[in-house]
Amino acid sequence: MEESLLRRLTGDTGTGKDFRLYPHQVEAIEKVDLGRSVLVSVPTASGKSLIAYYGILRTLRMGGKAIYIAPLKALVKEKFSEIKEILGNEYSAGISMGDYDSGADLINRFDVLVCTSEKADSMMHHDPDYFSRLSLMVIDEIHNIGDPSRGPTLEIIVSVARMINPDLQMIFLSATLKNNEEIGRWLNSDVVVSDFRPVPLKKFIINKRKILDTDLLEISRLKNDITDVIENTIDSGGQVLIFLNTRKRAETFARDIGNQFRSRYLRNDIPLPPDDSSRFVSPLKDIIPYGVAFHHAGLPYAYRELIEENFRNGNIRVLTATPTLAAGINLPARTVIIRDLTRFSNGYTSYISNMEIEQMLGRAGRPKYDRYGEAYIYCPTDNSVDKVRDFLENGSEEIQSGLCTEKTMGFNTLALISTGLCRSEEDIMNFYRSTMYSMQNGFENLGTMAEHSLKILLENDFIKEINGYLEPTELGRLTSSLYIDPRTAIEILEMLEMDGLNEAKVLYHICRTPDVIGIFPNRQDDDMLTGFFAEINEDPESEEDLSAAKTAMMLNEWINEKPIYEIEEEFNVGSGDIEAKKSTAEWISFSASRMARHYRREYAPFLDMLSLRISEGIRDEIIPLVSIPGVGRVRARVLYSNGFKSIKELSEADPAGISQIRGFSSVMAGRIISYARNQVKANGIDNAS
Repeated sequence: MEESLLRRLTGDTGTGKDFRLYPHQVEAIEKVDLGRSVLVSVPTASGKSLIAYYGILRTLRMGGKAIYIAPLKALVKEKFSEIKEILGNEYSAGISMGDYDSGADLINRFDVLVCTSEKADSMMHHDPDYFSRLSLMVIDEIHNIGDPSRGPTLEIIVSVARMINPDLQMIFLSATLKNNEEIGRWLNSDVVVSDFRPVPLKKFIINKRKILDTDLLEISRLKNDITDVIENTIDSGGQVLIFLNTRKRAETFARDIGNQFRSRYLRNDIPLPPDDSSRFVSPLKDIIPYGVAFHHAGLPYAYRELIEENFRNGNIRVLTATPTLAAGINLPARTVIIRDLTRFSNGYTSYISNMEIEQMLGRAGRPKYDRYGEAYIYCPTDNSVDKVRDFLENGSEEIQSGLCTEKTMGFNTLALISTGLCRSEEDIMNFYRSTMYSMQNGFENLGTMAEHSLKILLENDFIKEINGYLEPTELGRLTSSLYIDPRTAIEILEMLEMDGLNEAKVLYHICRTPDVIGIFPNRQDDDMLTGFFAEINEDPESEEDLSAAKTAMMLNEWINEKPIYEIEEEFNVGSGDIEAKKSTAEWISFSASRMARHYRREYAPFLDMLSLRISEGIRDEIIPLVSIPGVGRVRARVLYSNGFKSIKELSEADPAGISQIRGFSSVMAGRIISYARNQVKANGIDNAS
């Protein structure tokens, strides 16, 4: 072990050799020093990151480059911040989470790149050789390789990386991985496994106001059910994280707890963002001063960040959340309560997986703050007790590959051919034989699906066969470089053949693509949907078309500047949902404009404009105004309504005239005018208008 690296990571400034490492850290680091790849499967908050960071520093000191891949944007930001602090000014770190049409030059610009798995995969679509320029790859949350949506991407990244760079050292991190030996064999990695937790975890079951231990024996009784557990934790200086199965339940539970705390706890002075556009803001403002909040993907991003920060620093004592938080950022609490063991999906209610339970319980116990963590599972019925008994006896489920589906195979097969990694059907088959799916299930089904994907790609002119060799067509290269599903490209091509496209029609066909996850419609939407289909002169053919239509209608309201809180109410979504849908739709619209340049050039300017409008949520007349730093959709519309309709008019404005408008300070007015004048000077008055 390199002492200087360990001192840097542990903060040990002494001269001794005791770096306060846990046994599994010592074992893993010794393997890293030998140049081995290693799979680390240990509980949450047991120091996995230190192993990865040691590997990164060691790689950089040897003159190599590293990449750190995490599943979620929030986790990528968290890891980037930590890595950047560790590297200081000695090495450079970069972060990337979007722009799927950009190449792999980021690897050349930084010593370490922190990115999502989708970004790492998209770089492979442009330049798979970037794997050869790496010395170390870290994949966090490797258990996601069994996730139906994220797993295939991770599996392809690992398979391609090993194909291109067999000497690439890899570090895989996981908190919950039952079949670690099997996964380790496929990863060609040494396996380090431990059940050690620096903060011991005590598990309990709450059943009919009784607290049971892991042997299902009663140890105490509650007067007020879960509320007693929450208050006991808060009164002893701890924090509570409560998981519920829907956003509505998370909000309602938080409000109930917040109302109870009003008479018991002093207000906290937590500064809140000025964003009042979301319907979630008002109920949050009522309870956050009392140290209570809720967290889910529908919240505005600024509020999610504020809640996370104030939970970390202890200002928020009780946080209710949907289970997605457990798989994301690091938010430990002394006490974790799983209030709901079920979820409603695909038309019926079912129990969540044991792995999800493990992930949520793993958040209990704050390192450096708590001597132990407490995890409670609420079981209102005998069946739910049986579910927990299964979890306690058997633990998490084994990880299984989800690679063999029509969507993933078509997308990845095209990438293999368009990048030149595979030049023949035999190459394709040999590649898929190297995957985890093939190891776990045999090759027969995977081979059949690979043949089917090749057939579809040939029939739709994404690839061509010449003298036994497979080559991408212009369409195939473009589709792969845009990082879109081949079925998305087909939908776009069919749309480009239509005459008389308008915003609503384009948005509908964008939302029909498999890359956009639609908003589920209900019966109350029937009249609205009927009117929409009449407007675009099309007929729905499936439930998916109804979902696409509802999503398109929401986006249409967004680009026509309807206030966010009104969109939330009308479509029963959150601002976080609007952000997610508009981000994907913006990308597909951009892809459509790129394809239009090849197949119907006259539509390209319209699609470019639409992509920008989706990005900003604006009508076309204020597009020049939102280019001004600090001026978003709301301020741009206010400027326009007050007679400042162009950059040229702003360059000629009096600062006093702008500062008198509500929401515009004299400082902001000065900045706006200065920017406008610089634009006029640089581009000419005619071009700036």
